[in-house]
This record gives sequence, C-alpha cells and structure tokens, in this order.
Amino acid sequence: MAIDGNLDKWATRFPTSLVPQIIRLVLNSWNNFSTSQIHEVPITQEFFVVLERNQEFSKLPFLPDLEVILPNENGTEQKGRLDLRFIHGYRRKVYFSIECKRLRVHFPSGFDTLAREYVTDGMYRYFNGQYSQGLDKGGMLGYVMDGNIDEAIQSVKAAIENRRQHLHMESDDTLRPCSFLSSKQVKETFHNYGPTNQFVIYHIFLSVITSLNKN
Repeated sequence: MAIDGNLDKWATRFPTSLVPQIIRLVLNSWNNFSTSQIHEVPITQEFFVVLERNQEFSKLPFLPDLEVILPNENGTEQKGRLDLRFIHGYRRKVYFSIECKRLRVHFPSGFDTLAREYVTDGMYRYFNGQYSQGLDKGGMLGYVMDGNIDEAIQSVKAAIENRRQHLHMESDDTLRPCSFLSSKQVKETFHNYGPTNQFVIYHIFLSVITSLNKN
C-alpha cells in the first residue's frame, strides 16, 4: 500500500517515518525469497531483485539501490560502499542504508559466529567516515546461515557489549527490542553520534536455511 503524506524530498535527513516501511518490506520480501547462494554478496544481489519488485508493486515512496559506491569529496577515490541504499528525496547523500553480513557460518576450517565481524566490519562503518556524515540512522542485516536466529542475536549482543566505547554507546546499553515492531528478528541500538548525537541502528536477522528449505 502506498504511503500518503507530505514528506519533504529536500530534507537533510532520511524520514524516520519511512524506516518501519523499509523493514517490513525486507521481512515480507524475505518470506517470498529463496536462494542457494552461500556468500553475502550474491545473496544480496538476488534478494535485491525481490525487494525492488515488491517496492514497485506496493508503490512505497523510496527507491532501493544495490552496491552503491561512495566517492570522497573530490571523487578521486572510494571511501565506502553501501550494500543496500534507500533514497526518498532528491539528495543522494540523504539515505537509509543497510549493511549486510553473514552470521553463524560453517567453514571447512570450522564454525564461526562472525559476530565480531558483524560489529567491526559492519556497524563500525557508520562511525568511521565511510558513510555520509549527516546520517542519524542506518541498518544492519544479518544472514543467519544455519537458521539459529536466537543464538545469532545472543552472539551479536555480546560482541556489541564488548565494544560499547567504539560504538559510542552508554556503558550499560545493549541490543534492544524494536520500538515499533514486535518481532524477535528486529532489534535496535542507540549511539551517541551524528548531527543529533543520537544515532540509531536497526538490526534485522534473517534465517537463510529457512529460505533454502522452502518448498
């Protein structure tokens, strides 16, 4: 269903009111998605096709992009790359991005939760200058490769708590339930960072093994 309302397309920040729509689009699209891929880039590429189709069908007021390169101010080098980007208005630097990472992977050498990499190679990118400096929110998407979402969340929670200072978090803060959606798959973290000194990361955990086993 299309969203009505006067949302300023020249705004300097992505509208918070659209974030629930993006997350529901991700969750609903995943229900109709299956893949045999085992690496995050090809999974995201295939999933993007479903996201784009569902966004257009629902006439949601934002556009998804895949694998967006972010140049530096002079365009002389790449400072970052967005796995998924959602734009509502006319400013390319005003977006909601989602960084995609695998969790709970069985490698030939053994099992790894990859929770530390989820934080250091994923969440950190919102705070190290790789993304636009004016952002006040972003997303993380964890592909849970063995389907155990509960264990994946606990591992990520512990990895976050061990790195609160680097994540600009309060000393007692942690991964929280989502404020607008009652789902164990969606969490939030709050960070003292950005133009308002309150940056929110929305975490989405998706079971890849479930999609592999769909009939």
